[in-house]
Amino acid sequence: MNRRHFLAAGAAAAAAHGRWPRWSVAATHANPSRLRRGVNICGAEAGVRQTFSNANPGRAEIDYTYNSEQTIAYFADQGLTLFRIPFRWERIQPRLGEELHQAELRRLQQFVGWARKHGCRVILDVQNFARYTLEIAGKPRDCLIDALVDGRVRVTREHFADLWSQLSEAFVDEPAIEAYGLMNEPHDMGSSDWKAISQRAVDAIRARGDRQWIFVPGDGWSNSNYFRDINGPQAWVRDPLGRVAYEAHCYFDYNYSGAYRLSYEEEFKRDPELEQRGGKRLQQFIEWLRANEVRGFLGEFGVPSDSRWLRIMEDCLHTLDAAGIEGCYWAAGEWLGLYPLSIQPDAAQLRKDGIDGDRRPQLDSMLAGREA
Repeated sequence: MNRRHFLAAGAAAAAAHGRWPRWSVAATHANPSRLRRGVNICGAEAGVRQTFSNANPGRAEIDYTYNSEQTIAYFADQGLTLFRIPFRWERIQPRLGEELHQAELRRLQQFVGWARKHGCRVILDVQNFARYTLEIAGKPRDCLIDALVDGRVRVTREHFADLWSQLSEAFVDEPAIEAYGLMNEPHDMGSSDWKAISQRAVDAIRARGDRQWIFVPGDGWSNSNYFRDINGPQAWVRDPLGRVAYEAHCYFDYNYSGAYRLSYEEEFKRDPELEQRGGKRLQQFIEWLRANEVRGFLGEFGVPSDSRWLRIMEDCLHTLDAAGIEGCYWAAGEWLGLYPLSIQPDAAQLRKDGIDGDRRPQLDSMLAGREA
């Protein structure tokens, strides 16, 4: 199972006023400890079953969860004060082009409110892969934005722009918002133009006078190792405020998926340079950001608790610090259970793994050098 399928099975205003300058390695390299490290708080995107659609989105706290204030407080106490919150488009807007679902919006707003209470900031992340699952003729169909489905376009860039216009209306004055994460991991776009789609969403947000930062993911699963190869040499979003950052994701297993299906030994047999992946897989993304003089963000990265994988992640973190890039670890969440990348405190699982204390080894690596 990959990281998405594991979650599905287990489920049964500083940023708005110039926090991020234009690209400047020198400005951040001098004091990398000031760069924030955060975590994805998962659960609101979970409960994805074969029958999932806008007409059957699941039930809150039965099929999916926004977690509790205790989780927010725990990570705030640990020093991770930046949260990326994945949620599903179909749940917050079950009818395209119509009003947001108010109960679902309140759940998202409650999460953001907890973050504000504990001095944290939030990235809103639409976890839909540039798709929307519609019920068509009684069956769920994944509909790619701007693509033909049964002879006509079911989900358009205007629908996507409308979603973000309404989310902007709901969160424009929320001081705990760090950024709007337009879409998680667009991929296999076919004839659909992700650059035009993302530009339209940015235009819709700015049309409302919203000055929040906007994180624009790369196509091709936002893969940092191939960011320029997939997305071309030029940054593509035109923003009159210049408040756009580009988002990449980075996992260190052989197929970049984050599933870690092979053992470390098996990975090493395939690639004797495995230990260099931590920094190497970020280089193309970093070089692209520098060439375009734009900001970047690493929305996802994560490893199992094996100390050898941890060393690779720590090399990734050092590379991020040197480049002045912040990022969020994948993942935490109260329903993750035995998910091997989880840093959610789970006393029973910690004891099973022979860990003395309440912190996963990945969390210790995330916090290395940042605690007094």
